[in-house]
Amino acid sequence: MTLSSNFFIYSTRAWQILSNAYKQEKSSSTFLLYGKEGSGRWLHAVAFTALMNCENPQDTGTVMIPCHECRNCLNIFHLNFESLKIALPIPPHENKVENAIDLTNEYIALKKDEPFAVLKASKSTNISIALAREIKKSLGMRIEGNDTRVVLFYKMERMRHDSADALLKMIEEPPAKTIIMLIADNIDSLLPTIQSRAQKIKVPPVKVEDIKSYLLDNYDLTEKKAELVSRLAEGSIGDAIDLIEGSSEDGHSDRAVNFLLFKSLFLDTGAETLSRMNEMISARDKSIAIDLLTLWQHLIRDVARYAVTSDEAEISNIDFLSDIRSLSSYFNRKNLASELAESIKFTLADLNRNVHIQGALMALVLKMKASIAGA
Repeated sequence: MTLSSNFFIYSTRAWQILSNAYKQEKSSSTFLLYGKEGSGRWLHAVAFTALMNCENPQDTGTVMIPCHECRNCLNIFHLNFESLKIALPIPPHENKVENAIDLTNEYIALKKDEPFAVLKASKSTNISIALAREIKKSLGMRIEGNDTRVVLFYKMERMRHDSADALLKMIEEPPAKTIIMLIADNIDSLLPTIQSRAQKIKVPPVKVEDIKSYLLDNYDLTEKKAELVSRLAEGSIGDAIDLIEGSSEDGHSDRAVNFLLFKSLFLDTGAETLSRMNEMISARDKSIAIDLLTLWQHLIRDVARYAVTSDEAEISNIDFLSDIRSLSSYFNRKNLASELAESIKFTLADLNRNVHIQGALMALVLKMKASIAGA
């Protein structure tokens, strides 16, 4: 997939900052793009690489954008540009330079097919010192023609401290015509020395209408399903794609079941809810329980928000709108939403500690029913 010249990222405040940097001819700088994964951080970085190397940059009257048609633009958006270097987190056992490069190329192929794809990274993955050194070594090589070289470090929170030390030296003494782009979920996880030497740019969540438009253009979805997924994704096209790929064949049957359980917390007796929970939730499948509680968290936020604002546009789980309206009457007590959310939070923590699944859920249901009864 490629970007069109009027793609929504060019209307963000983040792009305005990058466009101004281009106009000011900051050809040797470090930028730190942060925000939710799947919201377009990667595309901002790639598009800026294209702008810095575009043979025919376009002035929209508001911002500068790459032409998307010249040889450099086409190569960059296809992630096939000699002066674009990319480092991504990999498993420790793949940290040999040749293995790291092969695995990085696999990830790049995924990003080429779907630039908003969320790359799953476990706690053990990291940006290795071997790869950081290899990139640093390549920066000493001569740049071809008038290219501006861009080094993109993706998921900076996965960078080892020894790798960060090597990166810090690059930032402090950047080679001529070299831009370093750092991408992270949360800047608080990065070394203060790196933060202080980079221009921090927050990439905002994607608007619901932009997510929906992207999904309809690139995926085989009905208008109704695209609308639902766009609201659930909470500003991340990557999360929207995961929701599409993870949905069941009959649409959202798992969601419907999980919602019925949520609804029963308010409308049924405690015994009825516990009985349904036992029937539907396996004692061995933790992922099902986590999906259930994650949906409940989103529903609590939706119902509580509607109880205060009566604004349907703020509801993410739009397919349950009528029920959310009726359940909102339970949230007249100010602290109910926070009590329910806190209970779920502790149960999720217990599940991650491998406690007995059904026992933890039974205890949660009883606690939530007690909170609701006191509302």
